[in-house]
Amino acid sequence: MVRILAILLTLKLQEEARERDQILREHWIVKVSQWRADQLIFLDESGMNSKLGRRKKGWGPKGKRVISKVPTQKAENLSFLPAITVDGYMTCIVFCGAINAEIFEEFIEHDVLPHCNPYPGPKSVIVMDNAGIHIPEVPKMCEL
Repeated sequence: MVRILAILLTLKLQEEARERDQILREHWIVKVSQWRADQLIFLDESGMNSKLGRRKKGWGPKGKRVISKVPTQKAENLSFLPAITVDGYMTCIVFCGAINAEIFEEFIEHDVLPHCNPYPGPKSVIVMDNAGIHIPEVPKMCEL
């Protein structure tokens, strides 16, 4: 069983690797190597639901059911939006519901940019993915 799992994991990793654009990856590696670690600020949204940690299986006496009471209400979704530097968290917001473009833009403007410095100083390069909420206005806001 372990060997089969290892093979499946290997196949999955190979599958993901084929999806990468090697030219873009090499370009990114060259680009990021031009910056110092203290210049970089990483942004990425994340979320969770309070029901995510609920167990679906449990241990109990043989032949007896394991009973776990759970609330029947819909669980609340929480979103996190951190800005992380080599020194740790620079700032972070926790939001009920999903992060949208407006919330992301306000986070950049009011929580991140006040802690940034002009390039090439420390905390002068913001790194983020190309998620849909990273609207075109965000890079324009950052160009001072």
